[in-house]
Amino acid sequence: MGTGLPCVHCGLCLDTCPTYRVLGTEADSPRGRIYLMEAVEDATQALDAETSAHLDGCLGCLACETACPSGVSFGERIEEFRPRLVHSRSTRLWRRLTASASASPRALRAGLVLAHALDALGLESARRRMPALGVLPRRRRASPSSRRTPLVRSRAQPPKRPRARVALLVGCAGDVLAPRVSRAAVEVLHRCEILVVEVAAQGCCGALALHAGRVDEARALAARNVGGFDAADVDVIVTTAAGCGAMLKDYGRLLGGEHAASSVAAKARDVCEVLMELGIAPPERPLAELVPVAYHDACHLLHAADVTEAPRAVIAAAVGSRPIDLGENNICCGSAGSYNVDRPRMAGVLGRRKAELVAEVEPRAVAVGNVGCMLQLERALALARIDVPVRHPVELLAEAYDRSR
Repeated sequence: MGTGLPCVHCGLCLDTCPTYRVLGTEADSPRGRIYLMEAVEDATQALDAETSAHLDGCLGCLACETACPSGVSFGERIEEFRPRLVHSRSTRLWRRLTASASASPRALRAGLVLAHALDALGLESARRRMPALGVLPRRRRASPSSRRTPLVRSRAQPPKRPRARVALLVGCAGDVLAPRVSRAAVEVLHRCEILVVEVAAQGCCGALALHAGRVDEARALAARNVGGFDAADVDVIVTTAAGCGAMLKDYGRLLGGEHAASSVAAKARDVCEVLMELGIAPPERPLAELVPVAYHDACHLLHAADVTEAPRAVIAAAVGSRPIDLGENNICCGSAGSYNVDRPRMAGVLGRRKAELVAEVEPRAVAVGNVGCMLQLERALALARIDVPVRHPVELLAEAYDRSR
């Protein structure tokens, strides 16, 4: 069935699976989910609501693939099943609503207005416990942006003799919920003599749609981005969100090996990769007061792209000291695209564990290379009443450059 090598059911993936660690049930482990999918394919198991619930519980973090000695492509296998999963009427309605909202800047801005109003009334603690609204950032963490791209808001002048030309995937939700990350990326790239070329014909990468089983929608979004980025004269397509980067790198497979899609996929790189490879201009005044910074690996940087050193190098340049690990870095924080909105209870448990680790490590800042993870960790820390800022690595470097001007 499916793609990749067969699972030998050795169980080495179990301890890396977030849902198995919480629930301890075989059906909620990668091995158990493969058993279920094989049984459905063999017609010895009906794809009913119970079976679907076990399969749907997967976060898609790919930690099991990193742990697997046999190289099983679990991510592709579960992706094949998502369009077939059986959901209750209420679940289908909720996910249609959240899917529409996550792809609509207007709806996200309206959610931010409501969230900030509740915070202003002293109800942040209650708001943080609400589905969907709880993930939205505080006003001081982000503000709605009416700009389509962050380029015109960059304080750093574009380099006259750039070492490379790149395009930036602005994204959808991140552009509204954390526009500062895109702006920081542009400023940092320009200060490192890397020119960011504006590509207006772009939008959502399609990852949320694909993970929800809406394959046709995901392909349509991917095709739009391929058209925009393929027409741009750039060396690299830069992403600031680990999940978006993994999605871009999968465009060739998703669009059937189309030449333009494969070309775009080959150019996709995380912003920290680009900075480390081309050289990070050291800031004159690092943010030494933030040491120690605890870094948490975003799942799709760690497990899908095998990018581990580059974000740490960016943080080290920004604060003058290598970051420490938050701990359990190979375990998902519970964000997982829209997972923390679709399945808030499990996501809440995983988030609480990360807050416990922050309390143990006692860092002065937490860094992670994915906007969704940033929002998930901010929520978990707010609920735990831990006042530690959460930043993207390029935000830290942009702040250091700004101080050094």
